[in-house]
Amino acid sequence: MANAQTLSHPYMLQTDDLSREDFKMIFDRATYFIDNPDGKEKFDDLKGITVASAFFENSTRTKLSFDLAAKRLSADTFSFHAKTSSLSKGESLIDTLRTVEAMSVDMYVVRHNCAGSSKFLQENTPGIVVNAGDGKHEHPTQALLDTYTLHRHFGSLEGLKVCIVGDILHSRVARSNVTALKILGAEVAFCAPGTLLPRRLDIWDVKLIETIGEAVEWSDTLICLRLQHERMESGILPSLREYSKYYGVTVKHFEQKPGLVLMHPGPVNYGVELDYKISKYPNVLIQTQVSHGVYIRMALLSLLRNSLNK
Repeated sequence: MANAQTLSHPYMLQTDDLSREDFKMIFDRATYFIDNPDGKEKFDDLKGITVASAFFENSTRTKLSFDLAAKRLSADTFSFHAKTSSLSKGESLIDTLRTVEAMSVDMYVVRHNCAGSSKFLQENTPGIVVNAGDGKHEHPTQALLDTYTLHRHFGSLEGLKVCIVGDILHSRVARSNVTALKILGAEVAFCAPGTLLPRRLDIWDVKLIETIGEAVEWSDTLICLRLQHERMESGILPSLREYSKYYGVTVKHFEQKPGLVLMHPGPVNYGVELDYKISKYPNVLIQTQVSHGVYIRMALLSLLRNSLNK
């Protein structure tokens, strides 16, 4: 049964929609779901609620975990596939929304390649929109599961030193994580080639670290990012080999600092961002992030449901 708590906003469009208290509510709810037997029990939080999954970009982890989260909460679910829809015939996004809306959908989980698309949809529907990634803008539920993973591992993020490494320029994960980490009291740094850093670093208010060795020395946690070749222009990197040499995380870095925690939102390009040999180290929490993604999204959908008038 859904609890009576509600979040600050009846939607999830960007990370700063959440207050520190919202994070606590979501984390507590996720822990409640984890602590139930085997984590497999079906709950009735979304019983009678219809959740539409609309992904206009490819996804594995995010889409599967949202689908599983909604089903575990007893929602009625269906997936909208952009490539096989009338969008390919020229139908507008708003007309597509109206069509789906006419089927009595209550919640929309949306991934789109245009920044601001989730906000646009929320402004045009009485339903609840959850941003599952909009262009290079934000990926708020990834930030939720990342910070929850750190919360479970360390007990608190207050004063925790987290360095985000890699393709920050193109990363919606980085944008969401910086906001979430700061709300929860962590210190944040960037480590990346100059061509993969945002043009205006001053607005981010983060520490800049030049080498991966220095990043390991400073950090409690590294969050490594995938090189997003699909969003890059030619010439932005000399070569993958050179990137891996100067910014890839290897066994020697864990020998340098055995207690280092490493995370990655996936998919991982092993041999580029990470040495495959470290994938099974106990402080490499990549699979833990995937597991927590289901429970965090269950918690978010459960709490957002309380904003619906039904």
